[in-house]
Amino acid sequence: MKRYIFRRLIPYAAVLAVAFGVFSLISVLAVMEGFKEEMRGRIRGSLSHITVFSRFSTSLIGSGELVERLLELEHVVAAAPYVEGVAMYRANSITPCEVRGVDILAEAEVGDFAHYLLRDSEIEMLLKDDTAALPDERDPLTTEEITSIFSRERRAHKDQLNSVFGEEREEGFRVLPQPIVVGIEALRRNTRIGDQIELQSFSPRTLEARVQSFIVVGSFQTGVFEQDQGWMFIPLQAAVSFFDLFDEEELDDRVSGVSVRLDDYRNVDKVRETIREEVIPYLAHPEVVVRTWEDQRRNLLRAVDIEKRIISVMMMLIVLFAGVMIFLILTLMVIEKTRDLGVLRSLGATRGGVISLFLRQGMALTMLGIVLGSIAGVILVHNINPLHDAIYRATGLRLFPPDVYYLAKIPTKMRVSDWGVVLIPAVVFGFLGSLIPALWAARQDPIKALHHE
Repeated sequence: MKRYIFRRLIPYAAVLAVAFGVFSLISVLAVMEGFKEEMRGRIRGSLSHITVFSRFSTSLIGSGELVERLLELEHVVAAAPYVEGVAMYRANSITPCEVRGVDILAEAEVGDFAHYLLRDSEIEMLLKDDTAALPDERDPLTTEEITSIFSRERRAHKDQLNSVFGEEREEGFRVLPQPIVVGIEALRRNTRIGDQIELQSFSPRTLEARVQSFIVVGSFQTGVFEQDQGWMFIPLQAAVSFFDLFDEEELDDRVSGVSVRLDDYRNVDKVRETIREEVIPYLAHPEVVVRTWEDQRRNLLRAVDIEKRIISVMMMLIVLFAGVMIFLILTLMVIEKTRDLGVLRSLGATRGGVISLFLRQGMALTMLGIVLGSIAGVILVHNINPLHDAIYRATGLRLFPPDVYYLAKIPTKMRVSDWGVVLIPAVVFGFLGSLIPALWAARQDPIKALHHE
């Protein structure tokens, strides 16, 4: 029977079909999982572990006391208030944006603010080449570098380079615009370092129109296109002033919320419940919400998971096709070898023995395909970036453009659960494709089989 199978071409096609299905699943799932982890890391970098905020925009009062209470909790290592609001900015054109007012040094502690702020040399590199990407081992900015970006000296220097900016007081002193840091995509599109831009919005407290000039002192790259295009950072007090958030009755600033960083994100559920039970009840403001960064980006994360599942199901169709090929091969064998099966049965072969014979042949084809596909998939996953670079050098085509994904290389990650997604369906389809012809062969009547022409 082995000679009958392996002397024909179609069994090798079945092995290749199984191998190609396993190879495709391993490669696609590894890239999708790597991309998901990279995206999660980048989204997490622009958000804190936990955010405590008001349901009503910029209406949280007593942020100083709230920060003190949060820092007293176990597992909380940093907390920082923030203000966020929508605005329009006018540079070369009028464009919508999200303004985030932060305590710049505290923000660097609660999130990855120091990691995605850019140095002048990095800004120049990214603007010169749209396909350029920052190295993974890049060091975050130091406290001195962050302070320097927002310093008055830097604003004054940029103001001198663009002498039309600033206003003259009657005393003769120049009033420098407040600093603002924009995303790298905004620099590529309609503004430059040192440009003066005009923010237009309204005060959530009084609903009055607000207009103020800011000077662009730096840029950032989070790796999330939406944020790099539409987010802008200004100092916290500048945001309070711009949105007119000082409450005369409470004699305190209103803020949007407080960002919290934990020593270990695995403690997030415990800390979240502690904040809800021990901190929020003591606040004067009743409408306070506690959310993790995953809660805030749940729809986006779910979309990536769903996309991965859809691709997995589509790739499994290849493995299913391979199982169908094994079914057809063994079914053809039963038809052509009916007389031989009758001889075996008349010589004493049991139905179980016939079933075992066909199952062994079908599973041999399946396992051979799984082994070949697994080896090829692992080799591709570990060498996908050199292969991509070779294709780019040969054709000039980037299959994974850095300017789209902000990744210097294609991320990959192989998980044990993904191996189960690959191997279990392959074995099941191969087994079912072998079992049905095996049962049919075992049910053949020996006398009729001997008379089969």
